[in-house]
Formats: sequence, structure tokens, C-alpha cells
Amino acid sequence: MPDAGHADLIALLEDPAQVALVATQRLRPAEGVGRPFYPPTYLGSDNAPTYCISPGPGGGNLCVVDSVQSQANRIEEAFTQAPLRELVRPVQITADLPNDATRTLDMLQLGHRLADAAVAFSNLAQQADDAMRGFRQGGHAEIAHLSPTSLLMGMWQSRGEGEQLKIPRAFSATITATDVTPLRRMATFTGSFWSKELGLEGTRSAEGLDPVPAAEALGGVVAVGPIERTATLNLIALRQNCHVRPGVSADAAARYIYALGLLAMTLEPECFLRQGCLLVQEGEASVRIVGRRGTETPLDV
Repeated sequence: MPDAGHADLIALLEDPAQVALVATQRLRPAEGVGRPFYPPTYLGSDNAPTYCISPGPGGGNLCVVDSVQSQANRIEEAFTQAPLRELVRPVQITADLPNDATRTLDMLQLGHRLADAAVAFSNLAQQADDAMRGFRQGGHAEIAHLSPTSLLMGMWQSRGEGEQLKIPRAFSATITATDVTPLRRMATFTGSFWSKELGLEGTRSAEGLDPVPAAEALGGVVAVGPIERTATLNLIALRQNCHVRPGVSADAAARYIYALGLLAMTLEPECFLRQGCLLVQEGEASVRIVGRRGTETPLDV
């Protein structure tokens, strides 16, 4: 497996024959392979909670365990913590709340990044507008200064009277499970004392005394196939976002965004995704270079 040094990695960014770096990591429930775990729930077509399970070829299926958006949020949160905090300049947005209260968020915590509505109502509004105007004119350094993950994970400025700006995702990651079987869950609450024991008339379920049966609900899934995290650094989108031209060396801002993408791709995945979904690594992660003609070369970063 080739070991990529600094010059080699920069060469990948500047080489138009290379289209992506792809990392895969096999996962399993902490309780063991084949044990139940809980994917995220979404609003289904009948307005009831459901898992995102799509039919696959040959009668199998594919279940979303952590979406692209959720993975992006987790990675941006990781950049707010030491030691990665030192790599992204803190940019904060403070909102005035009722009763003289305030609430401050880091740019990395804003769902729409530089295009978030919170920015439009802050003292950074003009800087953000200038940065997006500069991007349309072929510059990316100002966005890299204010919100580097906007160039890495994408943004869409769709509000206002001016021209809209959509920056595509150069980095995306998702966790999926193959060939899952949905389970169901049932429960009944029983209080420590029943109303009759306390000499009370009638049923006192609402007060937490008498038993209350819960309606049937989603009970997680069991995966027969693999659970995998796949992360893709789209080099074509990254070159587009950072205005890297063929035959021209990438500037410092482009290399910086690229470095953040490499870190995002190779970070150890978060284990605790939600209640009932604690996933751990199963084996080593692998990274490969994908070329325009479909060639795949293993890479050790």
C-alpha cells in the first residue's frame, strides 16, 4: 500500500486524472454482530415514524444508519473540540434573546454554515455577503477565512434578493447497513403503587400510578449484511470550490480546505450515534484513490 507523503497528497489534489479519495470502515454494534441497534427515524408517507430502508437488488435492502447531513454535523462538532479546534479559527454568532439574555454559537454549529439565516441577522452579514460575492468572481479565500467547512461540506445561499449561491459538497460521509430486518417494540408502564392500594377511586394512569400499555413502536433493526461508514472526498468538487486550475499549483487556502477534508475522511467515527445505537469499529479502515477511468489504488494516509 503506497504511503502518501505531503508532496504526494498535494499532487493528488492537483492531478485532474484523480477524481476522489474514498474511505470505508466496517462497524458493528457494541453488543456484538447480529445484535439489534436503532437507526434514525423519519416521518413516513403515512405521517408515522419510520426507518429509511430502501429495497436493494436481489431482494435485499439498504438502511440509513447515519445520514450525510448528520455525519457532517458530527465532524464539524469534532472541529470545535481540542486538538482539532486549533485548525479552524473560531467565528461566533451571538443572538439577543428576550430578558437581556444572549446565545452564542460557533460558525461550525450553524446548520447552513455561512448561508445560515443567523449570519444574515448578525454583524457578520456584510462580511458574509462580500465573501460570497468574491466567490462568484473566482475567489475562495474569504469564505475559507470565515467558514472553511462551507467549501468542504457545501452550502446554499437561497435567501435575499441577490443571486443565489450553491457550493456543492466536496466531502460526504454516511453510515449504512445492508439487509436489515426491522424489529418491533412493546411496553407497559407499571407504577410503584396502584390507585386501589392507595385507596383512590378510579384509574390514575395519568398521574403515574396505574399501568399504561404503550402502542406498538419501532424496535430497531438487525443487520444480516455489513454496517459500513463510507467517506468520499470529491476532488473534482474540491477543485471547483477552491478554484484549482489544471497546471496551476493550488494556493494555501485550497490546500488548507483539502487538509481538513483528509482529516474529516480519516477521523475515527463517533460511536454513540443515538440511544440504542452504539457502534464500534470492526477491523481497520481503508482508503483508496479513484481515477477517472475507474482505477482504484490503495492509499495509506
